[in-house]
Amino acid sequence: MEKLEFRLAAHREILVAILSGLSRHEDLWAEISRTIDEARIVQDHEEDPGVVPSEAFARQNAMTAEITSILRDAALRAKLDPEAAQER
Repeated sequence: MEKLEFRLAAHREILVAILSGLSRHEDLWAEISRTIDEARIVQDHEEDPGVVPSEAFARQNAMTAEITSILRDAALRAKLDPEAAQER
């Protein structure tokens, strides 16, 4: 199980790095953001799952939280990158 966790962490790191670089290109970033936003179906508890959320709702909510976290990390990394600041 640890091996899988390390692999997922490595994939996440690569995604954050790629998205951080892409965020510097406003036209491309707008397209990526639109596509990702469409994938995040459940946002901010827009749908009330009831007392016990279904497995599908719980899975989608967890995916939405992770996508949001990856995008936030990429945006923060882009802001902290001194080379990115020089390009703008």
